Amino acid sequence: MAELKGFMGKMREGDMRGIVANLQAALNFSQECLRVYAEKLEEATGKKLPELTDDEKRKIARKAHMLNGNALKMIYCPWSPGTILGWYSTLIAQKYNSTGPNQKRRGRPVIPQETVDIIVRIGSNNPNWGYQRIHHYLLHLGIRVSFMTVKRILNDHGIFPSDGRSDSDFNLFFKCHENIVAADFCTHEIVSEDGHLERFHLLFFENIFTREVWCGGIAHDPDGNWMAQVARNQADMWNGKLLHTQYLIHDRDPLFQGRFPIILKSVGCRIKLIQPRCPEQNGYIESFIKTFKTECLNHVILQSEAQLRYVVNEFLIYYNRERPHSGLGGKIIRPWPQDPDGDIQEFSRLGGLLKSYRRVKTAA
Repeated sequence: MAELKGFMGKMREGDMRGIVANLQAALNFSQECLRVYAEKLEEATGKKLPELTDDEKRKIARKAHMLNGNALKMIYCPWSPGTILGWYSTLIAQKYNSTGPNQKRRGRPVIPQETVDIIVRIGSNNPNWGYQRIHHYLLHLGIRVSFMTVKRILNDHGIFPSDGRSDSDFNLFFKCHENIVAADFCTHEIVSEDGHLERFHLLFFENIFTREVWCGGIAHDPDGNWMAQVARNQADMWNGKLLHTQYLIHDRDPLFQGRFPIILKSVGCRIKLIQPRCPEQNGYIESFIKTFKTECLNHVILQSEAQLRYVVNEFLIYYNRERPHSGLGGKIIRPWPQDPDGDIQEFSRLGGLLKSYRRVKTAA
């Protein structure tokens, strides 16, 4: 403290010339020591300049900020003034772009590469799936990402999925109830052994509340007797799925007449007919049939009734137990059990036409 007071006193007395001379001599001495040290360092390591860490660069840049460019040129320094000023510019930039050592990261959280790989894998292997369906599958697998994140990642990798559906919605005239089932026919042609086309009729039922679908029967030429047997099977006291159904909704197809409604009414199932030429009033089952055709039937050529029955059975297992449904908020109707800590595995049916994913615990 006494030396500092004496130094300030000399400055007030005007002895500035001597002070500047002493400071210049000290600066020259320091520069010479630094030059000799740099030469010895180069001889020992073979490197002209030592490698500095980012923290060391920041310290030098802060000190250099007190000098201008001309002052930096006057003194000896292993690094050029432009290099040091560049370090200082980087130091300033880090204050605003959140890249400094003590800065908190702003913006969206980083998506793990493993998650990105899974999204790209599912999207590339299933080009007919829409963004929403892929997003629902990720939620089912326990991967919490937003819908827009899924879309952005797929688009960044050149994947633009399309579910092949139109944007039309069904304006239903009824509300969903637990005891309502919808029914409708679907037709499909198979190629016989002699090369001719044979049309088969498939009768499907769908529970409006649970969205579960099952096949009531497949016939080449259905008639009243066949329909009566279907009604007896569905109203069976042991395995009949329409036994406790309050309403069955279907169109005005003549096949639904005769003994079919009489048998169902005997077990308390009432029939509700939709209006003529209004398939949208039976929109749920119509939607399923469209899904069945676009995702399955339109991609296969069948040559026998046995093949048709096999394809129907495989698709119904996939539809009810492995496929997410947008109408259920992305949930699966009756999903297979999965291990939350297991590895994500891909399962396929019909030679890879129908694919699903779930977590399965692998053996150690």
